[in-house]
Amino acid sequence: MTNKQNPLDAVYTEGAVTDAAELYDNWAEEYEADLRAVGYAAAGRCASALASADPMLSSPILDLGCGTGLSGEALQGVGFKEIDGYDFSEGMLALARKKDCYRELFRVDLAQPDSIQDRGYRHAVLAGVLHHTHAPPETLAQTLARLPQEGCIVFSLNDETLRFPEYTDYISHLVESGQVSVVSEEYGPHLPGRDVGARVYVLRKCRKDLL
Repeated sequence: MTNKQNPLDAVYTEGAVTDAAELYDNWAEEYEADLRAVGYAAAGRCASALASADPMLSSPILDLGCGTGLSGEALQGVGFKEIDGYDFSEGMLALARKKDCYRELFRVDLAQPDSIQDRGYRHAVLAGVLHHTHAPPETLAQTLARLPQEGCIVFSLNDETLRFPEYTDYISHLVESGQVSVVSEEYGPHLPGRDVGARVYVLRKCRKDLL
């Protein structure tokens, strides 16, 4: 990636990102403006999907890959109140700390969420997180391991990520092995200004022991 390349272009160009954390650190100040300019929809769609799955809205939420807090704001906007954010970019977290939507914020490797503390989370949200450069399919099982039985994981797979069949294959493995059930799955807008869509999933954990 050259210094002049738009970070949004880099994210959607295979092989352009060599250090994802550095990319997002450098992008942090312009990140929200860049996404809003193209109608970023994943955070709102994931929050609404979780609210439909758990209308009580009182459950503690793990927001993995929270970035600058767009996901936390969306979750707060639909009524969730206990939200902790995790991200691998300190630059993004610095901006998220300026918002009032999080209980606490932590830095974590998105590819290894097994380091996340047990803080009684009921559900997890990964809005726009799963991507071949920094969050492989196994991130799903590692995140589910932090949740109780009947907890939900909500996530989006955008058109770029859907090009990699290992993501949908891994979801099929989790379902077919009885580890999760599909609550909902819906394709819709992700970055409509760039004609990019995403599939939003809600999976419910069926077993305590996840392989």
